[in-house]
Amino acid sequence: MTRRNKKHWRPLPIPPNYLAGMFFLLVMAFSATAFLHYKARMEEIENLMHEESSLLIHFLTEGAETALIGYNEINGLITGGLADQLRLIERMDSQKALTSENLTEIAGKSGMYRITIVDRNGNRIAWNTPPDHTPLFRNCEPASQLMPILSGKTEVLNLGIRESESGKGPRLVVAVARRRGGAIVGNVDATRLLAMQKQIGPGRLIQRTGTDAAGIAYIIWQDSSAIIAATSNVTEAETIQSDPILSRALEQKRSTTRFTTFNGKQVFEVIKPFFYQGSRFGLLRIGLKTDPFMEAAEKLQIRIILLLGLASIGGLAVFNLILTRRNELKVKDALLGEKLFSSSILENMADSVIAVNTGGNITLLNSSAEKLLNITGAGAIGHSLSAILPECGTLIMEFMNRQTTASTKEFDCRINNTQLILAGHFTLINGTENYPDGAFVVLRDMTVQRSMQRVIERQEKLTAMGELASGVAHEIRNPLNAIGVLGQRLDMEFSPAEEREEYHHLVRAIVSEVHRVNAIIQRFLKFARPPKLMLMPTDLDDFIRQYRPVLEGEAETVGVRFTLTAFSGCQISIDRAQMQQVLLNLVRNAVEATEPGGEVTVMTGQRTGSAFIEVADTGRGIPEELRSQIFNLYFTSKEDGTGMGLSIANQIVQSHGGVIEVESLENRGSIFRIVLPRS
Repeated sequence: MTRRNKKHWRPLPIPPNYLAGMFFLLVMAFSATAFLHYKARMEEIENLMHEESSLLIHFLTEGAETALIGYNEINGLITGGLADQLRLIERMDSQKALTSENLTEIAGKSGMYRITIVDRNGNRIAWNTPPDHTPLFRNCEPASQLMPILSGKTEVLNLGIRESESGKGPRLVVAVARRRGGAIVGNVDATRLLAMQKQIGPGRLIQRTGTDAAGIAYIIWQDSSAIIAATSNVTEAETIQSDPILSRALEQKRSTTRFTTFNGKQVFEVIKPFFYQGSRFGLLRIGLKTDPFMEAAEKLQIRIILLLGLASIGGLAVFNLILTRRNELKVKDALLGEKLFSSSILENMADSVIAVNTGGNITLLNSSAEKLLNITGAGAIGHSLSAILPECGTLIMEFMNRQTTASTKEFDCRINNTQLILAGHFTLINGTENYPDGAFVVLRDMTVQRSMQRVIERQEKLTAMGELASGVAHEIRNPLNAIGVLGQRLDMEFSPAEEREEYHHLVRAIVSEVHRVNAIIQRFLKFARPPKLMLMPTDLDDFIRQYRPVLEGEAETVGVRFTLTAFSGCQISIDRAQMQQVLLNLVRNAVEATEPGGEVTVMTGQRTGSAFIEVADTGRGIPEELRSQIFNLYFTSKEDGTGMGLSIANQIVQSHGGVIEVESLENRGSIFRIVLPRS
């Protein structure tokens, strides 16, 4: 019997050195994977913080510049208004030297606090005494302070805001030159101006931004000598000269970022030079808290340790994946928090912000932009900006084609049937490999500022025309009267022997032309010296209704429909006779510009602090190139016009403290709006 031997098969044992090698390779693979993942996430977070911080400091810079522009324009308007009042007082003084009693009466009517007249040596010769204190002039030296005017170097001197000599509060002081020699100095209460500076100044913006934003550690605005403004938790900071990074950042135009410490904690700081009207004014520094960043870094470090510890146990791989996923969600939450923080800043900006992609379609807009364009974000996202705001859409596409970093441009546009002037700051958005990924524009409504500027320029031009008219009229009248008298005498006392009829005809023609020129001079003088206002409290609606028959008659005579709507409910103080002249002039112009069968509409209304009378027609409109000239003296587009109607109307409205606004489209009609202060 043959015995068969059976073999028992067993798995070959793996040598320990092989197991050690495989374990080592597994650990290395896990370590490398964890390290690369950690590095990628850290770079992603750091890049995001860099982008968010750069965007934050950009909008803070824009907000600070807006605050400075707003304050300087308001300060300039107030100072200019005070200077204009002083020029009127100086004109009265040039006709007849004013006394202290005159100045007291003028100050009471004009709302000025103190008016002082000094001679060419700086000595006071007339002044008013405010009712709340006795006159004080002991602590100042008028001659030294007014030297630029007394020496003839300047006609107007802004002495700035000073504390009153009687301790009654701050005063804005302005001086103008006096034709009799010396100067006229006036001041008004500057308490509200200083309060406005605190409310809208860059320092207030920095304080509010640093206080309201939870993710900001500090904000500092400093120059080479000191801290200009900072959040309340900043007591001192390194100087620009002592820090090489700050010194280099001051010479650059782009923002610089770095990690640094503040109060013993690490912060992510973004640094950018602050430019205002093309000049550099120090550095803006924003420190962002790195708590989310450090938390994410610590979580990632813990994950590496876990991966290394769990690499020898394959069964814990699933747990490691879950932990990784959890940490990634936390990082996303941190990123989402940063995005929400940036979105909050965008939503609370006063300027309108619109972002588009390379195709010109809207990808983002804040609430200010929605209000400006009268649209909702949901209805605008994905639509072409050129379809909603053609002027801005064209500019932003041209800007992206040029691929410049940033650009600023002011342009006219029409939104909701309203003509606006917008200032746009265009910035390119760079994507991967530095290719353009779109652009965003910050829009600021400059309509009111430009309107005020045009009103001031128009007032200055008319004032200069009036002074010229008065001077020319006085110079011409005397020789003109002599020519007229001589012509009458030649007609009455002399008679030639030959061609007697032709002689008398020519002499009488000379006298007739003298009378015609004298009538023109009379209109000159009427424009240069308008009649004094007789102001009366008036119900605006009753005033318009009472004058309706005259206005309606102007329209119906030539077959133009007339419509009146008067439900403003406003009380105003006006010279009724002169305001009727203004209204009749505007309605007559509207009727003459409208074809038979057209319509002229007169409407009253109110705004915040003011009332208005609107005269609208459906006529031929005013060409754009003529709109800036219509208020000029002797400018007219009519064959039989004198060119003085709108000039005198504008002069009367301005003497009431109001303005005339004009809107016009060719072949669609015009709107003349008289805006007056309410009682």
